[in-house]
Amino acid sequence: MGETEKRDVAHPHDSLVRNVLIDTELVADLLGNYLPPELVSTLDLGSLKREVGDTVSPKLLKREGDLRYSARFSGNGGELKLLLLFEHQSKPDRLMRFRMLEYICAAYGEYVPKLEKGRGFPYPLAVVLHHGESPWKKIPPMRELIDMTPGVPTDILGLPIYLIDVAAMPLDELRGHPMACALLDILQSASTNRLPERLSRIFSRLSGIHDEERLNAWSMALSKYYTAVQGKTQESVDTLLQALKTLFGIVEAEKMTATIAEGWVQEGIAIGEARGVAIGEARGQTKGEIKSMLLFLESRFGEVPGDIQKRGMTMQDGSRVESMIKLAATCQSLGEFEKYL
Repeated sequence: MGETEKRDVAHPHDSLVRNVLIDTELVADLLGNYLPPELVSTLDLGSLKREVGDTVSPKLLKREGDLRYSARFSGNGGELKLLLLFEHQSKPDRLMRFRMLEYICAAYGEYVPKLEKGRGFPYPLAVVLHHGESPWKKIPPMRELIDMTPGVPTDILGLPIYLIDVAAMPLDELRGHPMACALLDILQSASTNRLPERLSRIFSRLSGIHDEERLNAWSMALSKYYTAVQGKTQESVDTLLQALKTLFGIVEAEKMTATIAEGWVQEGIAIGEARGVAIGEARGQTKGEIKSMLLFLESRFGEVPGDIQKRGMTMQDGSRVESMIKLAATCQSLGEFEKYL
């Protein structure tokens, strides 16, 4: 990818953040390491729990990758509502404070029935995680967004919003849980278009994690993010394989990359079915799978020779088609694929 070429990573970023930060240990670690110490000292991060139903507004769901948590203040048992907005735009948004206030008000709407029982609103803590190409100096206060009149109070809707700016972080000074560091590293690397060269280092951050289930899940989440950003190509798979080898060894690394590649094939089949290619009888479904397989080969290696296309379309054995689909995802060249066709 050239220096000036940019990819829209909003959707893979949203997916990565939501898949990783459902783990409250990582959220607590992130807040504990990157919010102001005087604020952290007031929080009982050990009481952090994820709220059921993350999004309070369907409109906000379409724009944000938000996650909601609750916790208590340390020492007094009071409830603190954490409203975390993970920003994935390529540049700062001057209306962010307004959007966060809108989000908080929507969340407070859920508490109105509780107020009737004598309960007050929980204190809102708003945190923005930003990973744009350049640092975000500050989130503009509301007084900068409102036409102010001299002599009137200036502290308009002055609720603080805390900014965790990945773009401003020196990568050799990241601290905290290995996965939290890997998450911040991969987000910054993607935003600055340096992901392939940094990928091995990102995965090496996970080497101290001994929980095999979490390690595999997090590694797969990072792998899918990488291929979504860099593209579904043989080059991206090769780079990913080399990075995973530093963490798992060659056998497990090949299994993980093959799983990802097979997923691409299944996506292609789904697209083919959506277009009506595989509607009807089993024979029609097989033809749809073959066409999707050939399209996948084309996306990996370029134009597929007519002889391979013709021989592929003559396949009728469903089990053989399934085997060739897997080969299409793992072979190193069209020649290798043709050898077994």
